[in-house]
Amino acid sequence: MSRTPWLLGVVVLTLLPATSMASSVTVGDIELNNLFAGVNVFTVNNFTGSNNLGFFPVADDVVFTDLVLTATESDSTVLTFNLADLGPGSDTTSTVSDALLFTQVVLSATLSPATFTLTNGDSGTFVANPVLSFTLLPSSGSFLVAGTDSGTFDAQGVPEPSQLALLGLGLIVIARFRR
Repeated sequence: MSRTPWLLGVVVLTLLPATSMASSVTVGDIELNNLFAGVNVFTVNNFTGSNNLGFFPVADDVVFTDLVLTATESDSTVLTFNLADLGPGSDTTSTVSDALLFTQVVLSATLSPATFTLTNGDSGTFVANPVLSFTLLPSSGSFLVAGTDSGTFDAQGVPEPSQLALLGLGLIVIARFRR
């Protein structure tokens, strides 16, 4: 009987997250617009980097490296745009000089660094998966609409080592208790 409270405490600690940090945080957005008739423009914005307005959710400067846009046309043709690295608080564009219809656009990049602080005052640091991937799909209909379709994308958090250690400890205790 004296083991039960201790075991219950370990199980509860195992199930609780080690911190109250978010599992993801918004780091940018992508937009499809018309530059003028027949010319589509994809714009990617980097929302990281601190400023005095508190607009950016990520306080640290994070660069999107290896930035690639892959656009799928209505006839299943795939266009790939290798964009320059995108620094904090800035944007980059890629122009398509045709009135093409796109069924989706996939954005991929690497976050550098992948560990950063947030502007909302969360304690500690946010550890993200360094690989960023986002798919922009039509909000209605079969094709993306310039001036209408856009989307924000998030950096996904990864489990902290302390959370994994607590989980492992809890599983060991449960296995030993069952014996």
